[in-house]
Amino acid sequence: MAVGRRWLSRTAAAALLLIGGIAVPAGPASAVDPEPKFTFELTGTTIPVGFTSKTLHLKVTNLTDETPSVIQYDVRPDELAWRDRAWFLWGEGGGSGECDGDSAGWYCRAGAGTSTAAELLPAPGGTVDYPISISTGSIKEPFEGKVQIEVYMIWGEDGERVTETREFTVTLVDDAEADLAVVAPDVRQSVRVGAGGRLESTGTLNPGETGAVRYRIVNHGRKAVSGVTVDLRLPEGVTFTRPPQECAVDDDGRSAVCTYDSLALVPVGEDTEPNDDVHSAVELYNLVTVPADITAPVTLADGTVQVEGLTEGISARSAPKPAVLPANAVAVPAADVDASDNQDGYAVVVAAKKDDDNGGGGGLPVTGPQAGLIAGAGLAMVAAGIVLLLARRRRSVAFISGDDTTAS
Repeated sequence: MAVGRRWLSRTAAAALLLIGGIAVPAGPASAVDPEPKFTFELTGTTIPVGFTSKTLHLKVTNLTDETPSVIQYDVRPDELAWRDRAWFLWGEGGGSGECDGDSAGWYCRAGAGTSTAAELLPAPGGTVDYPISISTGSIKEPFEGKVQIEVYMIWGEDGERVTETREFTVTLVDDAEADLAVVAPDVRQSVRVGAGGRLESTGTLNPGETGAVRYRIVNHGRKAVSGVTVDLRLPEGVTFTRPPQECAVDDDGRSAVCTYDSLALVPVGEDTEPNDDVHSAVELYNLVTVPADITAPVTLADGTVQVEGLTEGISARSAPKPAVLPANAVAVPAADVDASDNQDGYAVVVAAKKDDDNGGGGGLPVTGPQAGLIAGAGLAMVAAGIVLLLARRRRSVAFISGDDTTAS
C-alpha cells in the first residue's frame, strides 16, 4: 500500500511540475525574430582630390517585420587624422532627422510621430539612405582614414535599444576621371503623372496600383560625361507600367536598359542653373505596377539601379547643345543632390488597403502571454486527466495483497 501511494505521489508531482512549467506565460516574442535586427553600410567613400565636397550615404536596412519607433546614428571621425583634410557633416536640405554636434562627432535622430517619420524610419525589409556630407580641407593629397558610425534602433514605446557599431575607410584619390553616383529610395507611394509630366503622390502604395522608381544621378568627379546608361531591375512581381522610349525592356518585364545619349552631366561646380541645357545632376523615374493579387502588407526587395557614363572629356562649354532632358527626367540643383556609388538597391513597400485591415494581409503572427496561457491551460487539463485516470487504474490493483481479495 505504501508502494502504491509513493507511485501516486511521484506521478502527481511530475504532473504538477509539467502543469506549472506549461502555465508560466512566456514574454512577448515575434514569431519570426531575425538576427541581427538591422544592417548598415556607408557608400560613396572614394573622393577625388580637388573635389571640394561630396555626399556619402549611410544605408540602413530594417531586417524585422516591424517599423522601428526610433533610429539614431552617431558619426565619429578620427579628428586628429582628418584635420585639415576633410570634415564630416550631416546632409543639408533634410533627409537626416534632428541632428546635433560638430565635425568632430555628431548624431542624427528620427522618431515616430514626426512629419518625416515615414521617410526616415525604414519599413519592414526596407532601406533608408541618410546623407553625410564631406568637405575637403586645405591639404589636398591622397589619404586614407577611418570614420566610426554607431546606429541604434528601438521598436515600440518601451522596446529594447539595439545598437551596432562599425568602422569605415574613406579614401581621397588622385583621379581626374568622371564619377557618377546614383541613389534610389524605396518605393512607398502610389503616383499619377500631373501637369508638365511631374509626378503627384496619391497615398500609400496598395496592391494593383502604380508607383515610381525614382533615382538621382550626379557627377561628383572631375570630368564630364555626354550621356548615361541606366540598368534597372525591378523586384519580383513588379512590372513596368509605361517605360519611356529610351528604355529596352527584357522579356521578363522586370529589367530594362535605358540609354540617354544626349544627357550631358558635367562635374558639380561647372553646373549653372537647372533650366540650362547642361546639368550636373538629374532625377529620373520609371512607372511600375504592383500585382493586384499580392498579399499586403509586404516589402518586395532586390530592386537595383546601376548607372554608367557613356563618354568623357567634355566640359560645360563644349557639351552638346541643346542637351534636351528626356520626358521622364527632372533636373535638380547640385546642392540638393544625394550621392552614392554607381549602383543602388531599393525595395517596393506595399501597404494593405484600409478596408482590408480586418481581413487577409496583416503582419507576421505574434506569440506572447495570452497565447501561452491558453495553450498552457489546455495542456494542463489534459495532463490532469491523465493523472486521474492512472490513479484510478492503480487503485483497482495496488490495494490487493496477500489473502485479501476484496478491493478497498
